Amino acid sequence: MVLIFLAFPPIGGLIVLFYALQDQSQFWMTVGALGYIAMLVGAHIKWVRPYFRRFPWVGGYGELYEASKLLNWRHPKLVRKAWRTRILRSAYRIGFAALLAPAFYGLYLLHGHHFLWFLGGYAVAGFGVTLGYHRIGTHPSFKAHPIVKGILLSMGGMAVQGPAQEWLKKHSKHHAFGETSADVHSPYVFDEGKRAIFMEQVNAFLHSFMMWAFREPSLTKPRGMSIEQWKEHLLANSPDPKTFRYRDEDAYHWEARDKAGNVVASTETLIKKRWARLVDTVVGIEKDPVVKFVSNPFFYLALLVVNFTVPYYLGGISVWETLARVCFLNWVTFGVNSVCHIWGEQPFVTPDNSRNNAVIEILALGEGGHNTHHKAELWAQHGAFAWQTDFAAELVKTMRRLGIARDLNLPSRQQILMSWRQWRQREPWMQGYRMKTYVEGAPKRALKKLKAQPSER
Repeated sequence: MVLIFLAFPPIGGLIVLFYALQDQSQFWMTVGALGYIAMLVGAHIKWVRPYFRRFPWVGGYGELYEASKLLNWRHPKLVRKAWRTRILRSAYRIGFAALLAPAFYGLYLLHGHHFLWFLGGYAVAGFGVTLGYHRIGTHPSFKAHPIVKGILLSMGGMAVQGPAQEWLKKHSKHHAFGETSADVHSPYVFDEGKRAIFMEQVNAFLHSFMMWAFREPSLTKPRGMSIEQWKEHLLANSPDPKTFRYRDEDAYHWEARDKAGNVVASTETLIKKRWARLVDTVVGIEKDPVVKFVSNPFFYLALLVVNFTVPYYLGGISVWETLARVCFLNWVTFGVNSVCHIWGEQPFVTPDNSRNNAVIEILALGEGGHNTHHKAELWAQHGAFAWQTDFAAELVKTMRRLGIARDLNLPSRQQILMSWRQWRQREPWMQGYRMKTYVEGAPKRALKKLKAQPSER
């Protein structure tokens, strides 16, 4: 399984690259199309994204109409600005899609159905990871029928990132002990004598990116051990406070203090509390019948067979091409574990160094809103702000409209606006941004109603 997970996909990618180099003209036209896409995305991140940072929230057309009625149309300037911002954003999205269309069409002309199978397979497995494994599996941020949940988890299994049960447990541990020596894949060095050594920093990044899969012990329940015995075993094996390490910047979160600065809870106490909550979560995952079914070794093996044979027999897609797609998706997921803990924005204060990364947001279908996610694990929308990209959140909202998903846990207007203001006050580079929303200057009674509404963006 480790070979399938880590070794074979890169080999598949190299073989596909080797064959691509046989036709130099096709290869360089492909590089040109990908370069054009990268240039557009870079321009979006460099210039357009900062412009929309003035708008922490932009309402939908129906919401704007209802809000305008709520204000009794007595603030024409505010209403006009709100509609102008909404239309501008829609026009930009349409224009951006129109600019991207030629590149995608060119890739289709160059590679035909091979390109379509790549996109389709990437979308199925990618949304399976973000919606199945992550947003309904590890964190129940929305509810769905067990069959729908099983389908989403099965889609995630096609990413070849291991059975759902193990993935969910290890990711829960990452959230419980993020950026500590007990973290599953922290990119930081905790040995004081090695923090300034370049190779140690490189090794720490490689550990967070990929090597943790070799080193992290399994959280699978041993055969022959009851749930109660296994729970007691887990509780008895919490992280050792003597060897437990965390970043200096996170000391405040691991040494609970009162307003006067006095320590009110020791690190050992906090470790035990978090470990107890983690054990409850892990045991709950073990008992989940849907997760247990899709994690059955025979069912997971069947998913892998389907993942490779269906493209081969229906589309003539070689095993190496499927492995290349698996490799790309896995490396993007690894980027969430590593890149999103080093580079990006930090609009929320969290007990770790999680960040929102614009590039990973796009490639990982919304998972790049990592700092937002670490602030509120149960939010179904990681791209909470108006300038963020979250394809998975848009999909789950569409599922709700179709009656497939329900009880979405979304950030409220007040949470979005307040967090934006706090970020602006905390970060010097954000102080130049003045919030632009139609609610400014509105009557207090109407403003209170608007902020209390759940986000539908």
